[in-house]
Amino acid sequence: MAHGIFARIKGILLSPKTEWPLIAAEPKTSGEIYIGYVLPLVAIGVLATFLGNTIIGVSVPFIGSVRTGIIAGVFAAVLGFVFAFIGVWLISWLIDILAPTFGGQRDSLRALKVTAYCYTPAWIAGVFHLIPMLGILAIIAGLYGLYLLYLGLPVLMRCPPDKSVGYTIVTVLCAIVAGVVIGVLSACAIGALSFLGLGALGKFSSHNDGAADTAMAAGALSSMFGGKSDADRARVSDAMGKLARMGEDAERAEKAAKASGADPRAAGGAAVDMNTALNAVGQIMTGGKDIQTVDFHRLKDMLPEKIAGMTRTEASGQSGETMGIKASSATARYEDAANGSIQVEISDLGSLSGL
Repeated sequence: MAHGIFARIKGILLSPKTEWPLIAAEPKTSGEIYIGYVLPLVAIGVLATFLGNTIIGVSVPFIGSVRTGIIAGVFAAVLGFVFAFIGVWLISWLIDILAPTFGGQRDSLRALKVTAYCYTPAWIAGVFHLIPMLGILAIIAGLYGLYLLYLGLPVLMRCPPDKSVGYTIVTVLCAIVAGVVIGVLSACAIGALSFLGLGALGKFSSHNDGAADTAMAAGALSSMFGGKSDADRARVSDAMGKLARMGEDAERAEKAAKASGADPRAAGGAAVDMNTALNAVGQIMTGGKDIQTVDFHRLKDMLPEKIAGMTRTEASGQSGETMGIKASSATARYEDAANGSIQVEISDLGSLSGL
């Protein structure tokens, strides 16, 4: 099994274009992927973090090296494994339900393959956590996973190559949301930071029967991103419902197209409104809050006539809404007699206050 893992790691990191077709053709089960691949690779970062925090310690200015207690370290390691598996499952689920939106085909096993193997560089780089100060390198290495995702989606989820960029972007946004939520929930569980945090953890981690717990999951997501009212939670729940219904509509359209001899991909894509899908993702990222941003004319008024001896030569502003995220901004350019120049921009991303 070890030889197979090493071969897969080498293939997906060094020659992903030829490795993805091999992965697509493999008759692996979800259990084999979770136990035979996800588990050992997740263990690299979890164990490195445990050893780094409990033995080497984190250097804190004016205090010195601070080490985590063994019991707390073990507890954190166990939670690290649990939340890693939850994260993989959640991202694979999102990739699966979003597939028809981008002309792809739903397949939960293939979605799991995409997710698991895209995380490879981040999991391998988890060894840097052995020295806590080098943990940032693991994050940087994980960015290569975005390229792997871009290459893998057309092969595994059968989406048109020209839609792979959009599919990747939306998936990454969803992964950011999921990562932040899981990270916060993990921190709450480890440190018992607050009663609400533990309550959200219990609700989220017990989510295993789909629609029955949608309201609880929506409530947890909304709270983590700053949503406070019932209306905020309702908007997040509605956004989650829209994504689920889009996947179902696209799946039905594909089945009908296959029965009639038509192109199932075209039928699935036509059944989904792209703007609605993107706005639903954005609504989740904002916690369901309905915030009006500052008018860009007011932002322009905040830009001074001169800065550091440079005179403002031009100014512009704009406002709009993309993916359910409202924003406004104003930009000014300043120049001096020596052809020096700077550009200053003021932005209001009020909708993303939760992040």
